[in-house]
Amino acid sequence: MIKKIGIAIGLLCGFVLALFYFKVLWVLAPHYEVTNPVKLAVPIMDMEAYKEIWDTHRRPYIYTIHSPEYQGSVCIVGVDHTKDSANPQLDSLLYYWEVFNPEVALVEGRVGNLITWFQDPVKELGEGGMVTQLANKKGIDLYSWEPTREDEIASLIKKYSSEEVAMFYTFRPYFGNMRYGEYSDPESALQGYLESRTDYPEIQGVFTSWEELDRKWKEDFPGIEWRNYGAGKGYPDGYLDEIWNHVNIFRDEHMISAIVELVKEGQKVFVTMGASHAPRIEKSLKVVLE
Repeated sequence: MIKKIGIAIGLLCGFVLALFYFKVLWVLAPHYEVTNPVKLAVPIMDMEAYKEIWDTHRRPYIYTIHSPEYQGSVCIVGVDHTKDSANPQLDSLLYYWEVFNPEVALVEGRVGNLITWFQDPVKELGEGGMVTQLANKKGIDLYSWEPTREDEIASLIKKYSSEEVAMFYTFRPYFGNMRYGEYSDPESALQGYLESRTDYPEIQGVFTSWEELDRKWKEDFPGIEWRNYGAGKGYPDGYLDEIWNHVNIFRDEHMISAIVELVKEGQKVFVTMGASHAPRIEKSLKVVLE
């Protein structure tokens, strides 16, 4: 009996490993670890400046930069975040993937935790899911261009209180997912984000319930209802808007450093991101690579 159980466990482990090997099961995309952060000669466009072109720049926002010195290149694809596989912006993403023929891919967020037999990559993970599927099919490396959450929080806690940072990390996914429709149960959704997004020493336990968040929100942002505060509005004026700007620049600096390292290795790098990032990093990136 013990021998049979051991054989069964071994077969099961082998089956699971095969699912990972053949990319049926997806693990979370690893962070790209930057070795040499880039010092930018031209600063990244901040969110205040970006608001001036928010509604007018092209979508998708796509451009390619070739580095004559290092013989590497990068294709930047900025799209409106979507989980609709019929979104025409994904047609552009696929077209440029095929034309550019990348050797490595970088995506926003940490795509993964997917079973392809039962789950659609785009419906579950958005445009990052499509790129992951393409990278797996092509057999090339894929990374998240995001800095680690620990590094991100460490940069914020130097300037903002733990309460302010905890508020930001809880409401950030709440507002972000409003682009896919309003919540049927806003309070439960906020509670879930509180529990999953503040599990870091600097902000852990600062708030324990959505009611506490609600009270803090009413104190700091009176007259604004968080339950239906829609995507595309940014954040209310005040510390949430300031943190949003700080985090976006911090993330984009890390992304640029990752791109530059790979291009300097002579790689062809395909990078997807939300539409706002692409125009904001364009001048900074071109000055470094061209």
